Amino acid sequence: MLDRKGCPEELAGKLSWRQGNFSSEEAVFHFVSSTVPGDTASEGGELMQNVVNTLQLVKVCVRQKVRRVAFASSASVYGVQVKLPVLETASTDAISSLGIHKLAIEKYPQLYRYRYGLDCKILRLSNPYGVGQNIQGRQGFTAIAIGMLMAAENIQIRGDGSTVCDFVYVADVTEALVLAATTHAVQAVCNVGSGKGQSPNDVFDFIARFTCATTLRTYIESRFFDIPASIFDISLKRDILGKTPKTSLEQGLARTLAFHGIKTRPEFSV
Repeated sequence: MLDRKGCPEELAGKLSWRQGNFSSEEAVFHFVSSTVPGDTASEGGELMQNVVNTLQLVKVCVRQKVRRVAFASSASVYGVQVKLPVLETASTDAISSLGIHKLAIEKYPQLYRYRYGLDCKILRLSNPYGVGQNIQGRQGFTAIAIGMLMAAENIQIRGDGSTVCDFVYVADVTEALVLAATTHAVQAVCNVGSGKGQSPNDVFDFIARFTCATTLRTYIESRFFDIPASIFDISLKRDILGKTPKTSLEQGLARTLAFHGIKTRPEFSV
């Protein structure tokens, strides 16, 4: 990680952190987004804050002769797909403002690749979760569910809980990002997921089985942009990055619960 500031104390020893500015030897990781799924922000404001600012970023990268830009995109760019699992070549028919601006952001590093030779890697992430995710935030069903569990609240599930999601553990995402910064493959776009579909109901059932606490689920209204089923084809990830996900949902949830100090049944200890 390259940053103008020093490494935060809580991350010391966990990341390879370099203090400095852009240089020709570095890859730039673009994670920034001003919105999360479900926000009702102004579309124009999102374009200015996310797309226009990304354009400024890639211009700076070209001027500073940065070697590569790796952008953390989203499964939301695909919208509703009939054929599963979803390939990188699938149509991109986003049904949310977030998906549209993520897709627009993807295009600028690729444009500058052709115009100026700026290398880019676009990683479309599918429902990342795990240790370190904000359990009081607005994004990530597993994190929000754990936050509700710790607050002794019912876990809220949208719709009937049957939505199929591709949950990928944060360590597998981190590994993919590192490999994306170093790979010699020319492929620009790559799915990063587990390749398996599981529902919010499944997550709730896992948590209920793992923990000694008793908790209930409450079903609430679904949203128009909630995609009914999303499972990634991760063949390119195996081919390009040379890795497959190592962490099952059960393992990832057990590690995340332990990270938050939640007591788990002995058979699920990590």
